[in-house]
Amino acid sequence: MRGSPGWVETVVDAPIIRQGEVRESAIWLKRCVDARGVPAVTQFRVEKQWSMGGEALALVRARPLSGRTHQIRLHLAHCGFPVLGDKIYGEREAAYLDFIERGWTPELARELLLPRHALHACGLEFDDGQALRRLAIGLPRDLAGVVEGKDPCGIELFEG
Repeated sequence: MRGSPGWVETVVDAPIIRQGEVRESAIWLKRCVDARGVPAVTQFRVEKQWSMGGEALALVRARPLSGRTHQIRLHLAHCGFPVLGDKIYGEREAAYLDFIERGWTPELARELLLPRHALHACGLEFDDGQALRRLAIGLPRDLAGVVEGKDPCGIELFEG
């Protein structure tokens, strides 16, 4: 995520609704936090913090306790810490519209730093009716590279 939170662990309990239901929205699928929304709770824990070109970044473990569309992305952005590479909930929602219109551009690369969200499901847990199943996987190469201070192509870019 972008930024350096003043917490190591926190819980965000903030209801979510499709933004177009409560105010004008240029992006139909965008959600927002609003009291009229459905309950949504996410636990967050900071795993690592570093800086990239003078910008603070953090690797955060998120555990959604509910399952709402865009919940993790929206809850982090609501706290002021958008997911790196997020075109909708990042610094400028028009980045998504720019991407739809023109594709991935050098301007978007400078703004978002990654062509995709820096969001990864490292583990899933579910009951299949016979047993509790757990699946786990490490970070994909591009995101692991960012955490190590490299761009997705493996070029040293960031200060550790």
